[in-house]
Amino acid sequence: MQALPSLRQLVFAAAGLLLTACEKNSEVAFLDPFPAQAADIGAFPARHRGVYTAADSERSLCVGRTAVWRQELQTQQWSLHQLDSLGYRLRADSSYLENGMPHYLHRIGRDSVRESWLWIDTIFSLGGLEQSRLRRFQGRYYLSTDLMAQTDTSVKWQVERLEIVGRHLIWQSLGSDTLRLGVLAPGTVRYHRHNATSYFRLAPASKAEARRIGRYAGLWETKEEYNRRH
Repeated sequence: MQALPSLRQLVFAAAGLLLTACEKNSEVAFLDPFPAQAADIGAFPARHRGVYTAADSERSLCVGRTAVWRQELQTQQWSLHQLDSLGYRLRADSSYLENGMPHYLHRIGRDSVRESWLWIDTIFSLGGLEQSRLRRFQGRYYLSTDLMAQTDTSVKWQVERLEIVGRHLIWQSLGSDTLRLGVLAPGTVRYHRHNATSYFRLAPASKAEARRIGRYAGLWETKEEYNRRH
C-alpha cells in the first residue's frame, strides 16, 4: 500500500504552489494526453458534427469528422478610387482567391466596395502533422495535442475540451491560474523552471484524480459558447 503524504509534505507542496503562482511567466499543461484512463476515439459521432455559431452570428466553431476549426466572417470597405489606384477596375461584383480562400467584392452604392472573406483557423485535427488524441470522459470531448516540437523544455500536451448539450457547445481550455492547482493530490503536478519561466505539468496517476480534474470547473477557462446552426 502506498504511504500517505505527511502533513509536512502537504504544507511544503502547497507553499511551493503559492510562491510560484504569483510569477508572471508560467505555463500549465498536461504531461500526457488527458485523461490517460480513457480510450482514443477515431472520430466525432455524427450527431455532434455541425456548425455552432456565436451570439454575434459572425464567429463559428465547426466540428467535423476528425477536426475542429474556427471561422469568422471578415469584411473591409474600399472606395472605387482606392481600388483604381491599386490597378483594379471594378465595374461589377467580382471575386478572387488569396491563399486558396475566396474573397468577394460587392459594389455598394456608386463609390464603395465591400470585400468579404471567411477566416479559418484549425484548432484540432486527428492525423495531422502534430500528434493528437481525441477522448470522451464525463460527457465531454477532450482534445489533446502534442506540442513537444514547439518547446525545448519538456514534453507537454495542450488539452482543450468541448461540452455539447443539445444544440449548445462550450469550448474550454486548461486555465493558467496555478493557485487552483493546490486542490490536486500531491504528485499530480510536476514543476520545474527554465529560463525564468515556471512550468507546471499535470500527471494524474489515478482515475479518481482524473475525475477531480475534469469536475473542478476552476481549472478550466471558457473560451467561447456557441449554439448549433445546422
